Amino acid sequence: MTHFNLGASLAFGGVFTEQLISEDAGKDADLTLTPSQISWIASVFNIGTMAGFITSSYVNPALGTIRSLQFCSPLVAAGWMLTAFGGSFWVILAGRVLVGGSLGVCLGPMVTHVGEISSANVRGYLTTSLIVSNCFGTTCTYLFAWLLGWRHLCLVIGIGPMALQFLTSLMLPRSARWLIAKGHPLEEAERSLRFYHGHDYDVDKEIEEIKQSLGDNHKQDATLLQVLCLLKHRHNLIPFSLILALNVCFVFSGGLTATSFAPVVFKDVGGFMNPYLSSTLLGVVRTITVVFCSIVIERVERKTLLMINGVVGAAACLVCGCYFYYSEQLADYSWIALVSILVIVCSMSGGISPVLTVLFSEVLPNAIRAELGGVSLLFFGAANFVMMYSFPLAVSSLGMYGVFWFFTAMHVFMFIFATFCVPDTKGKSIEEIQCMFMKNINTASGPLHVEHGLPVLET
Repeated sequence: MTHFNLGASLAFGGVFTEQLISEDAGKDADLTLTPSQISWIASVFNIGTMAGFITSSYVNPALGTIRSLQFCSPLVAAGWMLTAFGGSFWVILAGRVLVGGSLGVCLGPMVTHVGEISSANVRGYLTTSLIVSNCFGTTCTYLFAWLLGWRHLCLVIGIGPMALQFLTSLMLPRSARWLIAKGHPLEEAERSLRFYHGHDYDVDKEIEEIKQSLGDNHKQDATLLQVLCLLKHRHNLIPFSLILALNVCFVFSGGLTATSFAPVVFKDVGGFMNPYLSSTLLGVVRTITVVFCSIVIERVERKTLLMINGVVGAAACLVCGCYFYYSEQLADYSWIALVSILVIVCSMSGGISPVLTVLFSEVLPNAIRAELGGVSLLFFGAANFVMMYSFPLAVSSLGMYGVFWFFTAMHVFMFIFATFCVPDTKGKSIEEIQCMFMKNINTASGPLHVEHGLPVLET
């Protein structure tokens, strides 16, 4: 439900803008806004999420994912209600900020929580289901906006999913890894493991592995500054840097940009004249692609999907750039651009989008994953803001063809990075993945080696 609402919130900006400025889209007679105010309402959600990501680095370590969801779900619903019933710019703006901030608090912890409670053989399926929900939320937003209008859309999207999320979260215990990392009694961790894995699960072995992966020097009440200081250690810095680099590939490879500007692009290059129909169909295609990826993600290495995304996306961006460069000569072949954009978006939806989410739940260091989750998402929000803000400027200075050729270069970089830098994590437990980054580490207590899949200090 968190990711469903995230996809809906991102798509709402385009819906609101189109229905407020379009003469034939049922303009709201009771609400008069300037173009600048409309732009602020559409984009302020991203600022809210960035504030939420920062807050998450403090709230999640203190409360845990489940408590954070219980706290933020009513706030998200309240934000949607403010937006739905708002009769002025400031009320609607406050609603959008409240939705963005509340979702930002929950987003990172939700992904890491799914990774923490999942067995290695189903972690990819469950984590990818979050992306499916995101795509489904986007599709439903365009569909309901087309049928109901933006005010009724807010009520349908905001209240029902958040009420369901709040009620189900009351039945869920916090993850054993979080409980142990924060010094809670081991009995709570045992109950959590039996809830998620069954009464026959080897609870004692799992708890011992978690404790060893945290290390003897783990601080249960470390501040965010102390956590960031731990990044000087290679086994913390490398997985964190891996996530940041994949975020750069995700944001600047063109898939997100093509999705955000899909209605405009479809209309400009000869697609469907109804922007909601074209956007809904694109959302359906994205959803199908992610569902297919969720089926194969536990059968194929994560890096293989990234490499395929790099090759296919680079080819599609190159073709799309050439179309815009020779647009006058190819005016009768507008379907080339349409197909290329579909391929770009689908390769993203079946490649880096789900893989980044899965790796986000897998590779962040156990001892500081709650804190680093918010920091990583803050970086993503800042990068996405830069991309969306600079896109019109880049188009005016480089031309549309130059922008797509830049996307081509980013896809090539993604392929190279995946080939040489992304580890193979399929089928490994989180503790085993942690050990992949701890090999050949020397500590003050002696050299560290891996024994039975766990880091052990030699004395």
